[in-house]
Amino acid sequence: MKQKYSANDELKTFAQNLGFKIFLFDDIITLGPEIKLREQSKSCEIDAILIYENLIILVGITKGDSTGTKKEINKFFERLDKVYYTKDMKLNLEINTSNKEAIKKNIIKANILYEELEKNIKEIEKNYEPKLTKLFFCPRHSLDELKLRDRSSSGEYIIDKDVNGYFIAVVDRLNTKVLFNDFMYFLNIKKVDLEKKSPSKTKKPGKTSPYSHVSRMELEKDKSIMYSFAVKVEEIVDFITVLRVSQKYNKKGFQRMIKKKRLDKINDGYLNENETFPNNVILTLNPKIYLNENEFYDRNENEFRFLDEFNSLYVIDGQHRIFSFIKGEKLDRPVLISLIFFKTGNDDEKALSMDRMFYEINKKQEKIDPNLSFILKARIDQDSNENFWYGVFDKLKEDILGNSYSFKETTIRDKEKKSIVSLITYGGVFALNDTKKKKGIELFGLKKFYSEEKQKNIEFVICFLNNYFKIIAKVLNKQNIDEKKLTVRDIGALLRLIKHFLLSKKEELKLLGEVKNIIKNEENKDLINYLEKILNYIPFKEVVMLEYGSSKWAAIEGYMLKKINDIDQRFGNKILLSKKGLEVYNQI
Repeated sequence: MKQKYSANDELKTFAQNLGFKIFLFDDIITLGPEIKLREQSKSCEIDAILIYENLIILVGITKGDSTGTKKEINKFFERLDKVYYTKDMKLNLEINTSNKEAIKKNIIKANILYEELEKNIKEIEKNYEPKLTKLFFCPRHSLDELKLRDRSSSGEYIIDKDVNGYFIAVVDRLNTKVLFNDFMYFLNIKKVDLEKKSPSKTKKPGKTSPYSHVSRMELEKDKSIMYSFAVKVEEIVDFITVLRVSQKYNKKGFQRMIKKKRLDKINDGYLNENETFPNNVILTLNPKIYLNENEFYDRNENEFRFLDEFNSLYVIDGQHRIFSFIKGEKLDRPVLISLIFFKTGNDDEKALSMDRMFYEINKKQEKIDPNLSFILKARIDQDSNENFWYGVFDKLKEDILGNSYSFKETTIRDKEKKSIVSLITYGGVFALNDTKKKKGIELFGLKKFYSEEKQKNIEFVICFLNNYFKIIAKVLNKQNIDEKKLTVRDIGALLRLIKHFLLSKKEELKLLGEVKNIIKNEENKDLINYLEKILNYIPFKEVVMLEYGSSKWAAIEGYMLKKINDIDQRFGNKILLSKKGLEVYNQI
């Protein structure tokens, strides 16, 4: 039987995740519908009260998703609009039945719950200045964003379907600590609001121990300053928040919701092997908390002190990196941070500066160049495909590709140069080594011919491709085509054809990697003649004139295979073609 939905149960879970005590009076199962908690002067029903330290939240609840929900919300806040915490605030139980004997057990339970509530409030009064907040919980109803903002600016807060969805996602993707920080931000609660009564208590947050060896740099003269140093994640985790646009959580947000899979990947694939990251996380100092530089930075000692306040550091860049420490419970790890302090401007201008900074870093910056990424991977991981094929093509670029191809970054190399990485990637080169099955066909890879020594295998492939392209050059010469007429697209398609040769001539093709300059070797004339015959079926004059885009390697492969199969149907197999290649094959 499907369990009936309960907004009360959802609020209980929410409070539990936050570490709040919950006193639920709108509890049909435990107390019944006859018992209500009301604020005496306004006769306003209060469905629940949440308590954390000295924070007392009066809550109205509805599970409804109809237009009537708006009336309930308005009624709740109108009746509580002038209620603020004083010792004279009266909360009373009201029993709405004449037959008290029938609900005697419920009355006892309600009185126990009420006595516990009173005890908690009296404990608060001893040590704290109580802080009262009003909240309406309607997790199945979506409200207009403007109405949410209008309410929150008056100190009245609503958790509707979208905001509740955001908080649920935070717990699912991060943890309850991050949820707590976000909820404090949502309610505009500061750490100083929750401090105990003290003669020396001020409205200013405390300060952490100093951090030395700080790099201080002006980003914009007289406008913004950057401080950089290393900290342990546990030392700043209480201060961090992300201004998100997701689920109407924050009108000044600029970040999307964090990706759980990416966090897991960083933890499993990087932080389990590395202590920290080699790059920094960029945060801004909350302009409402960090007002004057001399309050947190000592120029003479070159020391920085954090202000001990919730949500005082906004993440601009690196949220997945910083939260991966939190998600993976690696809070004792160090992390490099850069903190941006906006010296001038009002709140809106500073918020706009954050938006601009986030945009500049994340939208306009160029992604890491694919050629550079390829080379870095080749250097870092000796066992990677990138390392193997870099060893092959770094040599081939001189022997068969001439001076037309380069491994340099696309942003800095000469314009006339072509990308070897594109050739490797789209020419299906990564797939050449391994044996695989496709639709029942087993295709042997070059590894079938390899030894135990990696360098010998690289030399084998260099020899193999060298011979292959020399035979292609011979065919081009017969067809009166200049080798330079072949585009990267065409060469990539010829690389893709290798798997068809491997399918048709398994063992014979080994000679291409074993015999240097095989064309001049009379003993292997039969193999050379076979390769030349097959390649000659391709009308290269037509190939170079085809109007397919420069990235349509698979389409050209389909075209070439079709032209060969028109004469020799036994060569290769169209099953090995990609969807686009097969489409072209069938059209010709």
